[in-house]
Amino acid sequence: MARDKEQTKAKILAAVGELLAESGFQQLGVNAIAREAGVDKVLIYRYFENLPTLLKTFGQEGNYWLTVEELFGEASSVQAESLDEWMEVLLVRFLRDLQQRTITQEILRWELLEGNELTQELAQVRDRMAIDSLKFLSQKHPFPSDKDIPAMSAILIAGIVYLVLRAKVNPTFLGIDFSSASGWQRIEAAISSLVQATVQCDEP
Repeated sequence: MARDKEQTKAKILAAVGELLAESGFQQLGVNAIAREAGVDKVLIYRYFENLPTLLKTFGQEGNYWLTVEELFGEASSVQAESLDEWMEVLLVRFLRDLQQRTITQEILRWELLEGNELTQELAQVRDRMAIDSLKFLSQKHPFPSDKDIPAMSAILIAGIVYLVLRAKVNPTFLGIDFSSASGWQRIEAAISSLVQATVQCDEP
């Protein structure tokens, strides 16, 4: 019985993800989720109480955001030695991963349009991951005292998020064509240049 309950809950959470990827939050409701999951909507209320609680659970448990383990991968196989090289690797991985996560993109768009307890919860999930990533990175390479690495990371990550979200509705920005692989290659090269220019410590 417990196994059936967990399977049903997993189907419901998966249905949330499918609907988000297809039509975003505007069409998301209990009836639509129940149809997508192939369950009676009564079960949604039984297991999650209401739609906000269901979406909050999805934010906490749904596989919509890159984990620290996925971001760093097998650290020993990464061809990076210095702090700036590691940051470049991680930012490019983040960019490529976000491009593939249509559900995550919808969540981010929704947060920009509507602020409430649910969007705040979803944001906190991501913030915890980002903070944990910075801690992991600082353990590999201590941050220089004259560089505000968290603030620099925030600006670069925000720029990446904006470009990925914008590319879906407008394929060009400042003459860069984001519908082509070469456009994104330019962005990855720019990430490398920016990180090297701002993060590298001055030689004594």
